[in-house]
Amino acid sequence: MDTQCADWKSILQDFKDSVGKELDEIRKQKAEIQQIKHEIFNRMAQGQYIRDDHRIVLSAPEIIIGNVDSSGMLWSEDGSTITIRGNGVNLEGSGSAGYVKSRATSISQIAVDPGMDGLEDVVYEGSSVVTQARDIVIQSNDCDGCFSQMPTSMVGCGVTIHSDGQMAIDASKSVDVRGTSIENMLSVLNEQKSNLESDASDRIDEVESLTDDLKDVLEDMDDLTSSEQDIRSNIGDLLDLQKDYKALLPSLAPVLENCVRTISALVEVNRKITCLEDEQTTLNNEKDSFTDDPTGASLSLTAEQISLASVDGDGNIRTNDEAAISIQTGKVSISTLKADGSLIDDSSVSIHTGDVEISTVAPALSEGSDTDGDFTTDGHFRVNSKNVAFVAVDYSVADGEATESSLTADSSFYVRMQDMNLNAVDTDGNSTGSFNLVADKMNLTAADKDGNQTGSIDMKALDLFLSSKDQNGSATGALTMTAKDLSLLSIDDSYKSLGQILINGKDVHVKAMDLDDKGQDSSLTSGGNMVLVADNMYIGRTKSDSQSSTLLVSSDKTAIFGKTTAEMQQGDAKAVVQLTGGNVALSGSKAEFYGDNTFNGKSDFKADVTMKKATADNIEAKTSFKSKNISDGVAVPGAPSSASLSAKLSETDAPASVEVKLSNEESGEEGGTE
Repeated sequence: MDTQCADWKSILQDFKDSVGKELDEIRKQKAEIQQIKHEIFNRMAQGQYIRDDHRIVLSAPEIIIGNVDSSGMLWSEDGSTITIRGNGVNLEGSGSAGYVKSRATSISQIAVDPGMDGLEDVVYEGSSVVTQARDIVIQSNDCDGCFSQMPTSMVGCGVTIHSDGQMAIDASKSVDVRGTSIENMLSVLNEQKSNLESDASDRIDEVESLTDDLKDVLEDMDDLTSSEQDIRSNIGDLLDLQKDYKALLPSLAPVLENCVRTISALVEVNRKITCLEDEQTTLNNEKDSFTDDPTGASLSLTAEQISLASVDGDGNIRTNDEAAISIQTGKVSISTLKADGSLIDDSSVSIHTGDVEISTVAPALSEGSDTDGDFTTDGHFRVNSKNVAFVAVDYSVADGEATESSLTADSSFYVRMQDMNLNAVDTDGNSTGSFNLVADKMNLTAADKDGNQTGSIDMKALDLFLSSKDQNGSATGALTMTAKDLSLLSIDDSYKSLGQILINGKDVHVKAMDLDDKGQDSSLTSGGNMVLVADNMYIGRTKSDSQSSTLLVSSDKTAIFGKTTAEMQQGDAKAVVQLTGGNVALSGSKAEFYGDNTFNGKSDFKADVTMKKATADNIEAKTSFKSKNISDGVAVPGAPSSASLSAKLSETDAPASVEVKLSNEESGEEGGTE
């Protein structure tokens, strides 16, 4: 016995010294400790130990295992523990109605290796928890005293997870959070290690003290039993020593058990510290590349139908401020594509809500604030589609068919940015397609916050329609352009004019006038100019049956310059005033001059001249001269004049304007403009 006690103490000390060794060496030490415990329990001869090297079967219609009485009731609610330990543990409920039920205040399933003594938590690569069934229900209810709701599942096979409170599905890997957690765990474990090292020394001292007492008792018994005579003469003392031995021996088991458990706990704490320190080193190495490198964490939701709803347990849609569905990530992709990457036929994405906001604002929060800082708009917003429509229309639905009833009251479309381009161009940059703006009132403004015009609005398209028409096609509303400089150009890439600029309306006003505060004409703009010039100009007429009824030219000064010919005609040249070749000619059925007229230069009268009085310095009559008072010769009347002026200019029709194309909506056709 003396030798055994010394061996026990040596084995315990070796076990304590194996704290920093590998798991296999630690478990080897535990196996030797287990042998000590066998020897002690064999000496105690207390309790009941049933063992068979082959098989033990407990068979009965009902089996209860525990610290119970004959009726199956627990002897005490405290201190009752059942441990089933083995390399493989099976719980099987056979038959179609078989079941396995676990009930406890707390139920824990952790896939770790507990070791031969149940004091380890070793994680292996194969660590897993597998649950397979036709119907799986996981339900958490916020109840106290008893559960008011029984677990309910969907009809048929499936998985139902319910919670009255929070539910988290987390697939993520961390560096900072995990590193902080490791630091906190290491702090706790190092403190435990320090305490356990002290406790282990105390427990070994307790074992040594008790084994020393046993050793003294055994040595005294050996001294008193050196011979049969000594035994007979020392029988009383031997009986007392035997009593002492029996009293000390039962204490050895719990003392040794406490010692072994303390050292085992110290070994496990030290093993965890080593694992966590290795993990901490790995995390530190990953920290620099963690942000950019993929972590491999993923969450997959796969189903024919997937529904996300913010509702309560009664099926009511939650509308309080806290109710929301939030998606936060670096990239969000919503696609309706087949496995080969092609678009699913008739696929669609629909968003129907009260308010929609899409923001690419990049917040730069002030230090120490969760809300304040600089919010700079960044990023891109792109819509790529064959047909893009933004509408604010009310509908009426009858028999499942929706028809437009009216434009939504107080609706508006607002776009605000520094530079805006609306382009209809092909892949080579050539204008194509069409661009239509249809509204009762339209305001395109590039201005600062004080209303001062700034920036630019650039619109490029093959066809540009600015239209304000009602559903019958009648023009309504107004189109107003106000700018410091306004240019309407129709030019080619060599800056040569082409095409036409057409302005058509019942009243067409082209003015250079100042306006009052009500937008009415005030006065002519001082120094204003209006230039109308073209190779051929047509004013007041497009063709014979389409000409102005009145042409009024009125000004303080009027000048008409014809470089080669200037001519005015009345009707079909019934009366003509012609300036050509330096000559002035008048032609008509009758010409009348009023007022004092002076003819400088030679004047030829090729027909009769009638006048009331003539004052002349000299009169010469080549054929005759006749007067009521004087008669000289024979008067031969001259022939009436038949001369007429040949007009040089003739009326011509103006070139017809190009037919104005209608947009698809106005023409009632589908597809592009012709």
